[in-house]
Amino acid sequence: MQRLVLCILVWFSSVVMAAEPPLVAVASNMTQAMTEIAGRFQSSSGIKIKLSFGSSGNFARQILQGARYQLFVAADKKYVDMLRDNGRQLTRIAEFAQGRIDFFIPKDSRLAGPGDLHSIVNAIEFGNYRRLVIANPEVAPYGLAAKQALASAGIWIINYSKLLVGENAAQAVQFSLSGAVDIGIIPASAAVQPEVRERGSFIPIPEAWHLPIQHYLVLLGSANPSAVRFYDYLLTGAAQRILVTYGYTPNMRD
Repeated sequence: MQRLVLCILVWFSSVVMAAEPPLVAVASNMTQAMTEIAGRFQSSSGIKIKLSFGSSGNFARQILQGARYQLFVAADKKYVDMLRDNGRQLTRIAEFAQGRIDFFIPKDSRLAGPGDLHSIVNAIEFGNYRRLVIANPEVAPYGLAAKQALASAGIWIINYSKLLVGENAAQAVQFSLSGAVDIGIIPASAAVQPEVRERGSFIPIPEAWHLPIQHYLVLLGSANPSAVRFYDYLLTGAAQRILVTYGYTPNMRD
């Protein structure tokens, strides 16, 4: 009897999970792009997707601790490898899109006005700024790329009291708009957001200054059929054309 009850409970749990909207963990820099893509998917399929945004490193740790995400959009392959190396079942993995980083100079920055890459580098080198913000390089791939870029230019922070660190890329954008910083290093995709674009200027950072920011799709072993359909949709031309409008370079499939 106990075995029968257990089997019924397991069956019921699987039925409930299959009916629930898939829970998708997404690197925070893709908040706007993935929100639009999920909305288009829901309109065409009738399937609702539940998105959660944060740093790739924190999501990887949560998944290892048992978080019930069914799909993971990571901004660094090392977090995909972390899951695999720790025995997590990864049903499918695909390269998704590449991102970029820019210097962001708020309108209330002492560096606001006509400027270029050279002038920003000089300002950082000689400490002519109040604060500089990046995402946390320990858990956020966009923060790691920012650190690599500064190191490549020979201007990695000497005065740490001037360095402000956001938990993830989205928080780095928020801090850049806070009025407390003169320079932000944030995803280039933020330029698409009117509330960001209208409050400062973007100066592209050479991609040669940092390792590629390659995003990956990871379908986890717990994925239900709806999660599988969303995974497949993300690799279509329809979804990846949306990525282009947000400044990403997609890995087109059709």
